[in-house]
Amino acid sequence: MSDNFKNLSRRDFLKGMAYGAAALSSLQLSSCSYEVKPSRSGAKGIFVQEGKPLLIAVEGDNPQKMLEKAIDAIGGLNPLFGKGKRALLKGNFVFAQPFPITTDPQIALLFGRHLKDSGFEQVNVFDAPGTYLNDSKEKTLDMHGLMEQKNPYGIGFYAGDAGERSEFIMTQNQQWQAYPEIGVHNDIYTTPVIINMPCLKRHHTSYLTCALKNNFGAIYGPQRWDAHFRGEGIKKMARLKAENRQADKFKNIYHFMDAIAEFADAVRPELTFVDARSILTKGGPTAGIGKIKTGVNLFILSQDMVAVDAYCSKLMEKHDDSYSTEMILPYLKTAEKLGLGTMDLSKVEVTELSI
Repeated sequence: MSDNFKNLSRRDFLKGMAYGAAALSSLQLSSCSYEVKPSRSGAKGIFVQEGKPLLIAVEGDNPQKMLEKAIDAIGGLNPLFGKGKRALLKGNFVFAQPFPITTDPQIALLFGRHLKDSGFEQVNVFDAPGTYLNDSKEKTLDMHGLMEQKNPYGIGFYAGDAGERSEFIMTQNQQWQAYPEIGVHNDIYTTPVIINMPCLKRHHTSYLTCALKNNFGAIYGPQRWDAHFRGEGIKKMARLKAENRQADKFKNIYHFMDAIAEFADAVRPELTFVDARSILTKGGPTAGIGKIKTGVNLFILSQDMVAVDAYCSKLMEKHDDSYSTEMILPYLKTAEKLGLGTMDLSKVEVTELSI
């Protein structure tokens, strides 16, 4: 990673933290001035077999055939109709960098086409980039030419503004500890079917970005920036030897890990699809920090986000000797307690296929 990129990211990170802290403080002070709604319910138990959640992994080199096989193996997309015929594909477009740093737009289009062919009337691809590396909220999508891209299925691409309070609905759940109320983007909250489309990559603070972490892009910016800021503090305090700082260290690490699981709980996507044809190892979440590993050639599909992260964590261990699943156990355990799934893959109906 170049010195210029490091300087830019540090400056912009601090700028974002300052803005986020101010906005979060303002939100807390005005907590009586907005309506708080119940958390998004999601859809439960619609992709299961004999009581076990289904997880499909397809290996191959033809994305179209791989996706067709994965969707067929999970039983098709018709079970999603119970919630409605509008769908939002929640991608990862946090930086103006191509796959596997961000969701491959062609794969998003491919999945959107399957939704349309299954009978969905409206399908859009969405993210609310929260970094200040962007000149505007649209820059990362414009990098792919998505905002103006025409396609025969009429699938739209657009970006939300992470810092715009009016775009978010405050939700609550008595089980949440990190933030008793969590802001969820209005379009996420009101769209019947959310398809979570993470990349598989390392992350400097959460250690892994996949199914659970990808939901950060649907959460009100000041809250996600605050969580990241506290998480960054973990590593600084870990270097301090003074015993009187240890309590703060553990408080911060569990706050951030809880936030990962609770943000995912606030979104509760109906289905998660991981494009792991290539992954980012060693570091992340951007190119230049991590090392891209090509030839992994996998698609993973499941409703169970915890099982997806557990499965993909083992995949990361295979390709990255600096990583272990133990790093993400705190947020996997919190996610389990919230009912987002299971990390015990013996309780999951895992089907591994190839084409």
